[in-house]
Amino acid sequence: MTKNILLSVFLLVVLRLSAIASPVTVCDLRVENMTNPLGIDVRQPRFSWRIETEKQDVSQTAYHLLVASSREKLDRGEGDFWDSGDVRSSRQLWIAYDGKKLPSDTRLFWKVRIETNKGNSDWSETAMASIGLLTENDWKGRWIGMEELQGGDQRGLHVRLAPRYLRKEFSAKGPVIRATAYVGSFGLYQFFINGQRVGGNQVLSPVPSDFRKTIYYNTFDVTTAIQTKTAVGVILAAGRVFPMRQEKYYKAPVFGLPKCRINIIVEYQNGTKEVWSTDQTWKISASGPLRNTNEYDGEEYDARRQFIGWTQPSYDDKQWEFADRASIPTGTLMAQPMPNMVETEFGHPKTVQRLGQDYILDFGQNMAGWVGFKVQGKPGDTIRVKYAERLKPDGSLYRDNLRNALSEDIYVCDGNENGIQWRPSFTYHGFRYVEVSGLKVVRAEDFTAYTVGDDMRMTGTLSTSDTTLNRVLQNAFWGIKSNYKGMPVDCPQRNERQPWLGDRTVGCWGESYLFENERLYAKWMHDMCDGQRSDGAMSNVTPAFWNYYDDNVTWPAVFPFACEMLYEQYGNVKPIAESYPYIKKWFSHILDEYEKDGIITKDTYGDWCVPPEKLELIHSQDSSRQTDGSLISTAYGIKITDQLARFAHLLQLPEDENQWKDKRQEMVTAFNHRFLTVKRGTSPRPGHVLYPDSVFYGNNTATANVLPLAFGIVPDSVKNEVVKNMVTNIMTVGNGHVTCGVIGISWLLRGLSDNGFSDVAWLLATNNTYPSWGYMADNGATTIWELWNGDKANPEMNSGNHVMLLGDLLTWCYQYIAGIRQASPAYASSATDETAYRHLVLKPSFDIQDCFQVDASYRTPYGLVESRWKKTLQQLHWEVAIPANTTADIYFPDGTKKDIGSGRYVYDCKIPTTSPAILEDEFLYENASFPEAHASTITEQKNGDLVAAYFGGTKERNPDVCIWVSRKKKGSNTWDKPILAGDGVFELGSEQGNMCGVNEKTTDASVGPVIGQFPGKTMKRKACWNPVLFTLPNGEILLFYKVGLSVSDWQGCMVQSTDGGKTWSKREMLPKGYLGPVKNKPILMGRKLICGSSTEVGGWKFHVEILDLDTKQWKYVGPVAADSALATTSQKRAPIDCIQPSLLKLKDGRLKVLMRTRNGRLAASYSSDGGYTWTPVTLTDVPNNQSGTDAVTLRDGRHVLIYNDFETIMGTPKGPRTPLSIAVSDDGDNWRHVLTLEDSPISQYSYPAIIEGRDGTLHCVYTWRRQRIAYKKIDLELLR
Repeated sequence: MTKNILLSVFLLVVLRLSAIASPVTVCDLRVENMTNPLGIDVRQPRFSWRIETEKQDVSQTAYHLLVASSREKLDRGEGDFWDSGDVRSSRQLWIAYDGKKLPSDTRLFWKVRIETNKGNSDWSETAMASIGLLTENDWKGRWIGMEELQGGDQRGLHVRLAPRYLRKEFSAKGPVIRATAYVGSFGLYQFFINGQRVGGNQVLSPVPSDFRKTIYYNTFDVTTAIQTKTAVGVILAAGRVFPMRQEKYYKAPVFGLPKCRINIIVEYQNGTKEVWSTDQTWKISASGPLRNTNEYDGEEYDARRQFIGWTQPSYDDKQWEFADRASIPTGTLMAQPMPNMVETEFGHPKTVQRLGQDYILDFGQNMAGWVGFKVQGKPGDTIRVKYAERLKPDGSLYRDNLRNALSEDIYVCDGNENGIQWRPSFTYHGFRYVEVSGLKVVRAEDFTAYTVGDDMRMTGTLSTSDTTLNRVLQNAFWGIKSNYKGMPVDCPQRNERQPWLGDRTVGCWGESYLFENERLYAKWMHDMCDGQRSDGAMSNVTPAFWNYYDDNVTWPAVFPFACEMLYEQYGNVKPIAESYPYIKKWFSHILDEYEKDGIITKDTYGDWCVPPEKLELIHSQDSSRQTDGSLISTAYGIKITDQLARFAHLLQLPEDENQWKDKRQEMVTAFNHRFLTVKRGTSPRPGHVLYPDSVFYGNNTATANVLPLAFGIVPDSVKNEVVKNMVTNIMTVGNGHVTCGVIGISWLLRGLSDNGFSDVAWLLATNNTYPSWGYMADNGATTIWELWNGDKANPEMNSGNHVMLLGDLLTWCYQYIAGIRQASPAYASSATDETAYRHLVLKPSFDIQDCFQVDASYRTPYGLVESRWKKTLQQLHWEVAIPANTTADIYFPDGTKKDIGSGRYVYDCKIPTTSPAILEDEFLYENASFPEAHASTITEQKNGDLVAAYFGGTKERNPDVCIWVSRKKKGSNTWDKPILAGDGVFELGSEQGNMCGVNEKTTDASVGPVIGQFPGKTMKRKACWNPVLFTLPNGEILLFYKVGLSVSDWQGCMVQSTDGGKTWSKREMLPKGYLGPVKNKPILMGRKLICGSSTEVGGWKFHVEILDLDTKQWKYVGPVAADSALATTSQKRAPIDCIQPSLLKLKDGRLKVLMRTRNGRLAASYSSDGGYTWTPVTLTDVPNNQSGTDAVTLRDGRHVLIYNDFETIMGTPKGPRTPLSIAVSDDGDNWRHVLTLEDSPISQYSYPAIIEGRDGTLHCVYTWRRQRIAYKKIDLELLR
């Protein structure tokens, strides 16, 4: 009893404590967007935090910040540096410090609590930061190094420079309470104290900069490393101060030789301080085991020259020289504003293959980094590791695309390794494969790959129902990760690896959805300020490790674009404030030098890397694929004037703002005058999206049209036609593929979605044939190639790990597929309140029919946004998460909008069809075992169940194509999984096989699905074609189909089902020469089954096959004669070519057929005797695109036609298979269009079938882009 009472009391206490616990918590505290940063050199650091809560609709109403000089004071609630008091504000990002002046080498401790509309938080956990050495006067000691080349060092094509080893020992004067190391390096370094490398997994430190302007130092807390006797060691490597290639002095500036400046500030328990600094008393040697490090060529390590114990006290360095007091770099020594790069273990190779005396290791993933290995060998044994992205057909490394980069690490054994692991320190490689030589035995477990790159957390995840796009997104992740190297670089493998500006102009936005790249790009903006020439010019490579100051708009445009990204994505206004004068100076320089009458005449790269007409080319030589450089430059110039006006507004510079607005209007007028063509009335098919009027920009490339659309240049009066021309370029000229290079692809997907063509954007994103991102993935890429044709192009410029062609893919995926956007920022002078996703807009492109599922999350500065949805064509399930202190507008498929606050929400709603008359809109399946499907047919059972059939396989004509059936029970909203109902499999030598022409050369049955098992028999197969379903009055279903290599090889077959399509009988062969109903359903007249049929040998000819259901005998009627008419292809008169008849019963008892032709219109023929004789074929007024149709006579005597409403244009063989429409006729001769089922420019809405259901509604199925079979249920009464 006592125990129960105690338990009850305990539970009551727990419940009460739970009830009074804070409803919100504050976490993820950051200073300058870094966690507990050491050595920042800003006098007014900015604070940010994140709010977590399980409650909904939470908004911050106030905050209280405490900043103290010690953790103890902060714990007492004493903010001796700054006590903000209660500030009534909803802001939680970039809150500027407003307390006492913070001196150099100061640590600050801080915490925050907030008030919200749902309760107050407790104080946060304590966070810290430290102020670095803010001025030159705060630094002690000297720059030291070696100021001359040493033996073995060389300049030229393959630069060699042995790293410099430096050391000195210090003695502590008493107990140490804190020690802070400030390590400034001109070149790369590794830093050691008492035998331990400082910095953990940090590598390639510090990050690169324009060393003429800025040199970075790193800060470390080394308190625990300091001993009474302390040895300090440094390895200095060339990095980029002594660049990797020095054969072209005009191209790559040589900054100098590596040197360092180090201050270690030691604070003693007695309150005194001491600075241990670099000076000429330090010892130095260039004779260590590292014989050379070169970013392009690799690293050489000779273990026989190791300095054993050199980083520990009491090492004998008598043979070492004293360091030189080095020349003072011209660059300002500054705290590095971002974390160092890090190495991360990737794993062991997937396979190890012997190749002669060497071994080839495949790690399964292209990456940037290096390989470590366990060393075994005798003194002098040399182990070589060569790196490559691809293999040759013989299994050896393909290294032609490395140009002259050696990309090789060399290790010389001293015989004492005993399996220790070695890996490089001052280089990195782009690779998936390595070749290992010099080892007798290579085991996978002895080799480990490490990635090397910037230390930043992931921000986003996104997967879709499309497996191709998912692989592309994974490749994008690895491409971006590989090319973050303290600056964004173009590639990690060849003799380049440069920070090309144009690769990131738009890419920086997409990258921010995968990685928190704010610190990297904020730092890069500083690099650009540093890199500006005195006249305002910018180098296309910045920092300017290559002097490419050739004046260009599109590449340096990343300067304002990235500033805008940092503001909108992260709320950081500082890059705009600091960079605006430099951007203004650069663009004013461009206008002064190259603008004429509102047009910028200078361009360097055009639409770089458009898909070429020949796969071995790097750049297209076809002028029709290239976009006018002045159009590109001027369009970008207009965009930049808009950005500059916004920046000026934000910075409260009204004169500048008005100046840029005026310049923009001037340039827009000039742009439209110069580049816009408007010729109305030129469309051969007015209104059709693929046949627009001649209203376009430039030479009508997709790039020429998408840029003015994206930048708001196009007048409203011509916008629709410009959009159509853009779409036509993709769908007709590009055959549904990308036609753009780097410039166009940066705007294409969003340009399509913004103008009503999200389905075309999705097509481009999910394509897997050339040119596309999916083509790369299907051809072995695990990153993104430099070229669309990267598997076949000239190796002179053919990186396998680039990001520039990603364009706006990632941005589009997150903003349009996941639907995670933010309201456009107001650019108000109140700064960041409306940026960084403070107010969300969730608006996925639910109109993309074949995107069934998206699972996305994105960590904004405020917290995690989630948009996870799954849909059919008519039903949506959507799960949403909104971070605390933010709001969102949620857009639903029916066009309604809901305003919500933070929290988690689940929505289930209907997706409206495109017309009230469409009652049901479905796919027969989302995914199937076959990639393509075509030629569907449908029938209804007495109980209302539906049965549909179609052929499916790799591709039409492929021997693996079979007949599949899908069933839908009455009242169900889903179709059963496809059932295999018919195949083209025959035993070699069998009667059926001989009838179908099967021989030894016929394809083996094993290439596709087979009905039944045939052990010990030789089975062959041919393709199946054009199924046709018909239900007899007794409920038995007949399924006719054809088997053959091609149409001329067809032989008719039939199977039956007596259980509603669940199972099917063995195949029966129709009589030789009979096909049965060739595409469309037969009609039953008495006991005669009238089957419309046709042949395509020696012209298209219509005939009828009649089956007597009692005698099982077939009768062949025809071929039927045809009148002469003008053929669209030859434009000559000839007998009408007609096939694939649909049968109608007219009110006067006659039969009528409507048929596909090569004459631009449907053909017709009539029978007055039940199908035994037919009138000569004539043309009707109904348009035909040279594609199949179907028709049905309703019980009320009306007729319904399903068809592509397009008349083939004279001089062309066929028209697009879009739109797909419904027409109605009262008499079978005069038709009126009543409904459009599909009208996407993607086309291939074809080979339909239509029936009238028992309830009077219509059921139709049709090919949907050759990928699926679509079904619609239609109520014509709703169209009246």
